[in-house]
Amino acid sequence: MKKLLLIAGITFSLNAFAQPEVIIKRVEFKELQNYFLKSQDFVNKKDLTYIWVEDQAQFDELFGMAKTMNNTIINPDFENNYIVALAAPETRMETYLAIKRTEIENEKDLKIHCIKMEGSKNDYFTKPVFVASIPKDKFVKNLVFCDELGKEQKRINLVKVEKEKQKIAEKLTKEQQEAAEKAAREEKLAAEKAEKEARIAAEKAEKEARIAEAKAAKEAKLAAEREAAEKAAKEEEERLAKEAARKKAERKAQKAEFEAAEKARIAKEKAEEERYAAEEAARKKAKEEEEIRKAARQKAIDAQVEAEVKAEMEKKRQEKARLQKEKEEREAAIKAEEEREYKLQLAREEREEKLRLAREEREAKKEKERIAREEAEHKAQEEAEEQEREEREIEKAKAKKLREEKRQQRREEREREEEE
Repeated sequence: MKKLLLIAGITFSLNAFAQPEVIIKRVEFKELQNYFLKSQDFVNKKDLTYIWVEDQAQFDELFGMAKTMNNTIINPDFENNYIVALAAPETRMETYLAIKRTEIENEKDLKIHCIKMEGSKNDYFTKPVFVASIPKDKFVKNLVFCDELGKEQKRINLVKVEKEKQKIAEKLTKEQQEAAEKAAREEKLAAEKAEKEARIAAEKAEKEARIAEAKAAKEAKLAAEREAAEKAAKEEEERLAKEAARKKAERKAQKAEFEAAEKARIAKEKAEEERYAAEEAARKKAKEEEEIRKAARQKAIDAQVEAEVKAEMEKKRQEKARLQKEKEEREAAIKAEEEREYKLQLAREEREEKLRLAREEREAKKEKERIAREEAEHKAQEEAEEQEREEREIEKAKAKKLREEKRQQRREEREREEEE
């Protein structure tokens, strides 16, 4: 077992030395308590759902506040913090969600290490959720959600999201501008149409008045001529009657002229009334369109109020259920925290044991290299000594042979001398 641990420690050390250096910066996060999810429609049915909330409007759409007389609710600060959340599907199992740690890797990836733990089965259903705020860093480019083993589960490119938001805002601004321009064009066309219709009606009325005035004048002239002819025919016979007829014709002409002028005035007034009616119809149409827009806005406000009332009723119902299980949840949270601390302690002890084994292995390796080095030096020394002995033996053998040759030479010389 020790050998296996030693090999694992060596492998871990080699891998650690082989990998490039990673810069890790720890970041403190803060839990935002007493919030609940308004809907479970987007929650993953089998595993954790990782959420990044971009602004207050989206936060209000997703979450409600479980406000009571005794708790304090902290509002999220979107200007200085990233707001993230974890959500699990509705369950009867006692479930604990939390963020283990948050850290910035290589000054660009904000890694959020998440944990999920389950306990015993409850008699009621819960909708587990965990909301937290993390201080913003201007160099961070990605939000990376990881599971409790450090494996990446979801990556959000903040730069890409910001560009998409900018494109959507530009598109929305352009659409609103186009809609405003279209409405202005339609309003202008309607005003021009109403003005044109009023002008046509006025011209028509004025023309009819002129025709009526000319007709009345012509009739008056013809009547005057007839009266004059009759008067001339009866001038001699009825001078007094002629005078009376003349006076009568004058009165009649005046009356006809007055009636023609009155008809012209009435026609002009009618044209004015028709023009005013056309302008009033245009104003009425614009007013009706404005009332329709106001009604649409009021309808949206009523829908929002109704949704808020429903959310408040749902919040009260959930608050009632929460008060019943608050004590059990606190105990479960304490228990889960103790288990988490215990697991963290085991992980630290295991890491320290691996480091200790790695140090022992390095020391053993150094000792082995030292022994091998000393053995190599000793072997080299022995070989040198052996070579030196061999050389001395050779020298001795040469010296012995030389002495033998000299003795042999001296014997031969003595023998030659004795023979002589």
